[in-house]
Amino acid sequence: MSDVPAASVPENAVVQEKVEEAPGFKVFAGNLSYSTTDEGLKAFFAPVANDILSAQVILRGTRSAGYGFVALATAEAAQKAVDALDKKELDGRQVIVEIAKPSEQKDKEKKEKKAKRRPGRRGGKAVPGEVSEAEANGEAPKPDAASAPEGEEAPKPKKKKKSKAARKAKKAEAEASEAPAAAPAAPAEGEAAAEGTAKKPRARKAKAPRPPRPAGEDPAGEPSKTMLFVANLGFNVDDAGLSALFTEAGINVVSARIVRRRWGHPRKSKGYGFVDVGSEAEQAKAIAALEGKEVAGRAIAVKVAVNTPHDETTDEATPATEGATEATPAAAAATA
Repeated sequence: MSDVPAASVPENAVVQEKVEEAPGFKVFAGNLSYSTTDEGLKAFFAPVANDILSAQVILRGTRSAGYGFVALATAEAAQKAVDALDKKELDGRQVIVEIAKPSEQKDKEKKEKKAKRRPGRRGGKAVPGEVSEAEANGEAPKPDAASAPEGEEAPKPKKKKKSKAARKAKKAEAEASEAPAAAPAAPAEGEAAAEGTAKKPRARKAKAPRPPRPAGEDPAGEPSKTMLFVANLGFNVDDAGLSALFTEAGINVVSARIVRRRWGHPRKSKGYGFVDVGSEAEQAKAIAALEGKEVAGRAIAVKVAVNTPHDETTDEATPATEGATEATPAAAAATA
């Protein structure tokens, strides 16, 4: 077998080179080796040597295109050559031998192939102005405004997706434009109507810290008739532990709540809480039993809670505050 490389050419391939027209009946010889010459091709057709009119290897410039044509005197000789030589080996290549198609038939097949191409697929775009086979059969409407039914909008072309960096930049720009100013001016009625439903986030007003109560001064407000203030608790005591502390002493408990810090996860205890015992009699009983009792190494303080005016604005929204100065939250934290 020959080591000379050869090109695999599709059967009856159509190329741009001009093929010399020869009289007689033409036979196509494809998948030729690049080393095959006109004389070699003619010798290959020895079974019909007496009917050969011409044998030509098609060239691209000075190099073989990998196929050629042999003109024979009769149609019988052409068919005999196909039957005898198709798939036979020449110069190390299995040659394809078949009756050559007329140029008119090849042009017709080429046009039909173009018409069957589906637009939109890579390598299969329809020729401008050409109607595809599907469109001709009424199976696929043209994607333009003229083909859309009356009263319906034509399908919109798909938008190209933006890159990830472009989307991030646009998002950052939108957030920067929506950020509230340090001191935003109140919009006029006309401006509010123009903005529509787009609302800017309202700036949170900072709360003024509550001034500490002087030492020895009783808290202002009305003493609660059911609520007790419990201070100097361990920071690991939760609502259930606070309730158990009272129930174990024989005190009726309606509710028990540890006051926790506003921020953090989990929210940490502030070291004090409130217990609702349901009546003044239970309050007195609880104070007598638990005031100064040591719990986990701490002497807890149990006082009657006082409903102060600050309750409506405090972060915890507690119904009562400390009953004595030594039971303040600060004192509870200091003894922790």
